[in-house]
Amino acid sequence: MATRLHGASRFLGRADRNAVERRLLRYVGAHSVNPAIDGGPGEAELAGILAADLRAEGFEPVREAVHPGGRDNISATLSGRAGAPVVMFQAHLDTVGLSGKAGTEALSSGGRVYGRGACDTKGSLAAMVEALFLLRGVDPDERATVMLAGGIDEEVSGTGAQALAAAHPEIDMAVVGEPTGLEIAAAHKGVLFFEIAAAGVPAHSSKPHLGRNAIYAMARVLDALETRYLPALDPVGHPLVGPATLSVTTIAGGTALNVVPAECVISLDRRVIPGEDHAGLLDEFDELLDGLEGVSLQRRQPLMAAAPLDTPPDSPVVQALSRARESVIGGGPATPIGVTYGTDASAFGPAGISCVVFGPGSIDQAHSDEEWVGIEETALAAEILAQTALELAAGPPPASPAPQSSGTS
Repeated sequence: MATRLHGASRFLGRADRNAVERRLLRYVGAHSVNPAIDGGPGEAELAGILAADLRAEGFEPVREAVHPGGRDNISATLSGRAGAPVVMFQAHLDTVGLSGKAGTEALSSGGRVYGRGACDTKGSLAAMVEALFLLRGVDPDERATVMLAGGIDEEVSGTGAQALAAAHPEIDMAVVGEPTGLEIAAAHKGVLFFEIAAAGVPAHSSKPHLGRNAIYAMARVLDALETRYLPALDPVGHPLVGPATLSVTTIAGGTALNVVPAECVISLDRRVIPGEDHAGLLDEFDELLDGLEGVSLQRRQPLMAAAPLDTPPDSPVVQALSRARESVIGGGPATPIGVTYGTDASAFGPAGISCVVFGPGSIDQAHSDEEWVGIEETALAAEILAQTALELAAGPPPASPAPQSSGTS
């Protein structure tokens, strides 16, 4: 049994800040825009750099192909005490498209590294690699088994995380890297993307009475969504992530200026809160559409259905990360937060992996024209993650003894 830990982290101040900065510059400088976004090159370059970094430090990285073109998940495992949990430190390798100053050129200035993917989520990746290197110097009996994983395709379909969950049933829990500002996110919303199509009858627009306008039909759907569906949503929702939301995000209809449109299609983004399920939500939309008589409507199959995250605050991974965070940056035990965005935890949670979301940087910079992550914050994240592996091996601290009564009978 590992020894119970007390006080400051043994990793406090031990992350190599210069190495973290160099790693950030290499990772951010690797062009890894998801191929489904602006025809990006994908994750192959960054996957190769990550594998080379791990190999150079004596690890044996494993490449697990998910899609052609070198779009592989990369993993490496550091064994710990027998019987201790297996924890995965996972960060995605892909990014959204380039914009503004957030390009492929990484820049270090004023204690920050700038460039696309800096905080979302190559900062987390750099911190996790440094944490793995820190843990090598610890007696295996004092640490949990740690699997580092760089996953593909988080920004579009989540296929990298799905492949990791399917291939590694040994994983007990996961820290999913995203920019939380070193806060501990134990809950986030899920996603339901789908389309609704309205069918009409084409005709010459000079004689519209000979046709049936699909855009007019869709107008009735939009009115029902705005006046009936949205007001019925619970305005409070979940205590950590808030209310569910619905957005109509695209609309397309018609083929020419002088043709009555035969089809109109809208895309919907329904953010799902813990406690809701996709099948039940789709039934609600079907019921709404069925109530609109005189129009021909089709609710199409989901384009994406990602689960929400709702990890109990007293779960071992949340508590271990909280103790580790306190031992590195102080401030007392962290209160878990919720975030509105989705993560790869949507694939891990349903597979029975207890997840928490954690990493350096702010979501306010993610996907923006000026994306950056702090070097010092990334180093602190590495120290917290390394300490988490020790906390998981040691287990929870003993309960404080109940106070003795001083009264007389």
